[in-house]
Amino acid sequence: MSAMISLASRLMACAALAATAGACASAPPASPKLMARCTQLYALWVRYEPVLTLIHTGQKVRVELAMVDCQHGRYEAGIQELEKILRRGRIPLPPN
Repeated sequence: MSAMISLASRLMACAALAATAGACASAPPASPKLMARCTQLYALWVRYEPVLTLIHTGQKVRVELAMVDCQHGRYEAGIQELEKILRRGRIPLPPN
């Protein structure tokens, strides 16, 4: 009987752990408006950024990482980085 109680308590502990892990791993709710802003800024950068294969400044990686931030719900960080890169390139930002 004690083996059954031990097994049951272990199963309940595992279930509680799985529920907690699932809650921690869930992504923040999607924001279509903010994601649209990220996409708009990304498209603007792609439109004006010259394709240079001889000189690598790391800017393309920063833009891609900003989009990853947006895709994972970190819109504020992604949008700020995209806007900073566009301003540095003297590309006018579209209105919000």
